[in-house]
Amino acid sequence: MTGSAPTCPNCGYGFEGLRKSTRMHDCPSCGTTLFRETDALAPIGDHGDMHDVAMLLGLGDTVTLGQRRYDIIGHARFDYGRGWWDEMWAVSGDDGAWISIDEGDVVIQRAIPDDLVPRWTEPPVLGATFTFDGDDYRVTEQDAATCIAIRGEFPELMQVGDKHQFCNATGPGGSLLSGEFWDGGRTWFVGDWLDPFEIKVERAT
Repeated sequence: MTGSAPTCPNCGYGFEGLRKSTRMHDCPSCGTTLFRETDALAPIGDHGDMHDVAMLLGLGDTVTLGQRRYDIIGHARFDYGRGWWDEMWAVSGDDGAWISIDEGDVVIQRAIPDDLVPRWTEPPVLGATFTFDGDDYRVTEQDAATCIAIRGEFPELMQVGDKHQFCNATGPGGSLLSGEFWDGGRTWFVGDWLDPFEIKVERAT
């Protein structure tokens, strides 16, 4: 961004100090979801209903995982029919990671570069096995999900109502590969399960 701080085109709310990596975020004043273009903010919808529930961590919190501290700056919720899960966009300096929470299970993951992703262009079936980075993985879950709410900042375009298919594959030592698939695209993430009792959380004030 150049010049003065960008403002929400819907209500005029001003945004100071947006991170360079932020591509989209929601307006805390009017709820409009905004996409960051070259020198302006473009409205792309609303941010959905984020029903309050008791959570291990949330938007604005700082979490310590081992030797790393992350600030939670984005929160997205996905419905997969049987329930929902929450994904937090967490940043530590220039490093970013997704922290996912589903019924008490917590995992931290990072996107795999396009030239290194597993071969699948569509979700592999349950029980399928494959090798990634020298380790063997087995697909243990496959389903579809819909984004139902977003809050905060994100490094990519996300919209309420977006749908994708996904799969989770388990590897040695509890490592996890997750694939997301949609018309014309896919992305994969690699990460590890976290022990909730070892996560230190500093609540937002």
